[in-house]
Amino acid sequence: MKPPRRSILSMLDDAVRWTGMPARVADQMSDAPSVDRKYPPLRWSPIWLIAFSCILFVLCFMWPSVLLTSLGATIAAMAASIHMNGPLGKSSLKVDEREVALRKDSFLFCLGLLAFLNCVGQLLLMCLSHLWNWQTAQSVFIAASAFMLNLTLFYCLPTLYASWNMPELPKE
Repeated sequence: MKPPRRSILSMLDDAVRWTGMPARVADQMSDAPSVDRKYPPLRWSPIWLIAFSCILFVLCFMWPSVLLTSLGATIAAMAASIHMNGPLGKSSLKVDEREVALRKDSFLFCLGLLAFLNCVGQLLLMCLSHLWNWQTAQSVFIAASAFMLNLTLFYCLPTLYASWNMPELPKE
């Protein structure tokens, strides 16, 4: 008896499987630890840094000091390292179409949220400065902590967005 005739699509599927690309893509998209995964999704560390930076910003309203501002600079430096080691850390020349779309969406989300927060925050800080009669030193410390919060958000939000929007495949 003659074996059933295979379609051209099934032969093309076999050719693609022979190259090993489907297994490689599945390995890159899965959350299982892999030896060659250099830029893993970082889901929780950006959240912690954003929370600490927000706490420092609020504390700077109550006790403006150089210590809080220097702590904010440390957090912003840690945020930069998270961005470089996260899913968006590789060079834009080495990414495929899926990663380009993810990078574009994450930066659009980040910049849109930062634009909104800065527009509202500047008005709020101006009103608070006028109502509470802040001295120049206190205004400078609060502006510096707001700048550190902006740096942290700029580095952590795209990584956070990209990490949570990366598709997860179970490792088989």
